[in-house]
Amino acid sequence: MTNNKSDSNAAKKIGLMLTNNFDKVSLFAEMLIIFVTFQIVTDGLFMTSRNLSNLLMQGATCSIIAVTMMLVIVSQNADLSAGSALGFIGCFAAAMQVQQNVNTPLTIVSVLVVGVLIGLWHGFWIGYKKLPAFIVTYASQLIFKGGTLLIGDGMSIGPVSKSFSTFGNGYLPKVILKDASFNDISLFITIIAMVIYVVIAFRSRMKSKKTGTASGSDALFALKTIFITAVIFIVCSIMVFQQGFSYAIIILAVLGLLFAFIVKYTPFGRYVFAIGGNAEAAKLSGISVEKTVMMIYIFHSVVTAIAAIVFLGRVGQATASAGTSFEFIAITGCVVGGTSILGGRGNVLGAIVGTMIMTGLDNGMSLLNLGATWQYIVKGLVLMLAIALDVMSKKGKAN
Repeated sequence: MTNNKSDSNAAKKIGLMLTNNFDKVSLFAEMLIIFVTFQIVTDGLFMTSRNLSNLLMQGATCSIIAVTMMLVIVSQNADLSAGSALGFIGCFAAAMQVQQNVNTPLTIVSVLVVGVLIGLWHGFWIGYKKLPAFIVTYASQLIFKGGTLLIGDGMSIGPVSKSFSTFGNGYLPKVILKDASFNDISLFITIIAMVIYVVIAFRSRMKSKKTGTASGSDALFALKTIFITAVIFIVCSIMVFQQGFSYAIIILAVLGLLFAFIVKYTPFGRYVFAIGGNAEAAKLSGISVEKTVMMIYIFHSVVTAIAAIVFLGRVGQATASAGTSFEFIAITGCVVGGTSILGGRGNVLGAIVGTMIMTGLDNGMSLLNLGATWQYIVKGLVLMLAIALDVMSKKGKAN
């Protein structure tokens, strides 16, 4: 009888742990299934270090967009124009570089100003005039597509300068061990990142134990810390033993850490989640919903402008089709990464990892030479499944 009770309690604890960590567990499971499947069907080509390094480079642009797309979705808003905005901004930057011979620093400043203006435009209509975000950003999508055709006259503009392209296809140089088979500065950064994570995790554990809020045993905490540290090393090694960290990945990491900090430790971050949970209650508690929504779209548009710089630098020229479906990849990546389409829940790391999973899906299907028909079908099914799991998990927690 006692054994049955203890088994039942253990099962309940495991069930509760899985429920509380549903997003993390499901994200890991999805990534494992997709990556292992492609590794098998591509005869081991998918998970080679060269392909994974290329995958990270390909996914950097959409992952940068996803960093702030998460904020948009959490606040129960939407942005259907991110991809078109990226294409428009990229075309604008290329025209400055190629047609007007503007230097790289001034071009980047101009691009960021355009990003701010786009954010003000969206924030005004959505935040202050209360127009549906879906309609406003869809209208902007059409405007940006028209603007791209207007600037480039439907033609490609390029190539951009070497200094500009560095942001998209440049890598950290080797500093000391220049003849080594790995990038020494990238390896040094990897070790520093691992040490910083261990220190932060340990300090957080000590703090939670002092306040009596620590969960799980010390052994479980140690295993989790070792596992995450190993993951950091493995992921970073993909780049360290190729060409090293690209500037695109560094930009993604800096933006990810910045907005993870903003979300967790600033009043603005708390306001975003409060609005996503219940906008009316947030307003009654003294939060300026209009101002917060305005700031969300300004941040998001500036980050989209940075993504445009990275993308244009990688491809070297602007085209009329640049950015097509990028907002779809970012939105799906956010949902796959645990951001609730119903608002009020999400995290930056999950959005980045989820978007990289979607890029991996694209990459794997390309390696299999699947046609556009099947690629669209698979992406649609993945999005539907992610949304269904999100809605069901939220209903399950409510019950």
